[in-house]
Amino acid sequence: MPDVKEFKSLFKTPQKTRLTVVCALVALVTVGAIAAYIAYSVGQGTGGADAPPGESEAVSGAPAQSGDPAQSEAQPSQDLMGIVPTLTIEEARELALADAGTSEGAADVSREALSEDNGIWVYEFRFRTEEAQYEYKINANTGEVRSMVKETFVYPSQEPSMPVLESAPPAESAPAPQASTAVQPSAAPRPAQSAAPTADVGVEQAKAAALKDAGVSSAQATFTKAERDYEGGKLVYDIEFITTTHEYDYKIVAATGAVYSRDVEALQTTGTQSNPGSAYIGMERAKSAALDHAGLTAAQVTFTHVGMDWDDGQMVYEIEFRQGRTEYEYKIDAATGRILDHEMDVD
Repeated sequence: MPDVKEFKSLFKTPQKTRLTVVCALVALVTVGAIAAYIAYSVGQGTGGADAPPGESEAVSGAPAQSGDPAQSEAQPSQDLMGIVPTLTIEEARELALADAGTSEGAADVSREALSEDNGIWVYEFRFRTEEAQYEYKINANTGEVRSMVKETFVYPSQEPSMPVLESAPPAESAPAPQASTAVQPSAAPRPAQSAAPTADVGVEQAKAAALKDAGVSSAQATFTKAERDYEGGKLVYDIEFITTTHEYDYKIVAATGAVYSRDVEALQTTGTQSNPGSAYIGMERAKSAALDHAGLTAAQVTFTHVGMDWDDGQMVYEIEFRQGRTEYEYKIDAATGRILDHEMDVD
């Protein structure tokens, strides 16, 4: 009870009451300051772990910068794109055969075709020699070998009878007679390996047969395809070529060179001829027409596709190119150079 009286005495007068409240507030502030200091001290003890992430962020920025050179190195590949085929299929074939280290007489060509590979005109060849089979893609503009696959043939051993000779010595009484008789069969596999396959006139004779049937000279024709295929159970050559007025599709029997089937389509052109003696204006003029319409120059763009196609009864040039993030597509009348259709798309 004395303690309670003493406590009550602190509030007997207004002055004592104010003094008591002030002391209590000071005590509370002091306790709060001590608690804050303790919390701050604990935070400092573990806060050093926050610094490395800041440094790691700076380091992590480096790989992003190191990627830029790779991007810059990828850009020059655009310069390698061939746009207009300038080599003939015969010239490209000679390059492929030379790269394989063989000659036209020693190679059996089973495929020749003009196609487009990632925006580049290429000639595709497949041929075989006695040692291997080859598949080539030749840049139709520069003659560069874009790809080559070689499959080497593995023949059985030429000495199948040798193990017999080696096992013969246990019978010491008759090694010599057995050797003379065993050697004879060893020559037998050679004719079997070199036996002539099914008769085949070859791709050149097949092309000549198609040209003769069409009444077209080799100088007038541009071959776009020449490869072996099966039709109705027969081995045939699929020969395709164009002239300035017609498109031809022949199938020639590989064994005899006879015409198995033919398909001839006239290339109907509209409008006036802008090039005397030629049915079409040419790819370069078609590209120029598209660039002029887009208000750009060849140096400002990257061509991604240039080709010809039969569209709604007329031959057209299909021109596609990019400038920055914008892609352009044009269809140009192959006979007049008139723009038939165009699109522009921003990525």
